[in-house]
Amino acid sequence: MKKLLVLILVAGAGYFAYQKFVVGESSQEQKQVQVLTDEFAAIKQQMTQAERSAGATGLDMTSDAGSSMAAAEAVLEKLQELKARLSEKKALAKSADLEREIRAFLDRD
Repeated sequence: MKKLLVLILVAGAGYFAYQKFVVGESSQEQKQVQVLTDEFAAIKQQMTQAERSAGATGLDMTSDAGSSMAAAEAVLEKLQELKARLSEKKALAKSADLEREIRAFLDRD
């Protein structure tokens, strides 16, 4: 049992060391894109919850869906403003992926 615990601790320490030194820290630009990505993930979760509530109760949840769409449009606007200031390739690639995902979300309805 002690050997298993030690093995788990060593594996965990190895994982964190790998993340810290090999993968490296995210740049400031990548962190800014990640903030918008997290914000959009919360919007998608809100939309999913509204769809579940509408399906379970049969109530009209269009206002929840509308607010999710408006929030997604606001994130897209922030992302476009941020993209104009980005210079790092990884951050630009992540922002392009996020923009595609947001546009697909907005176009689905």
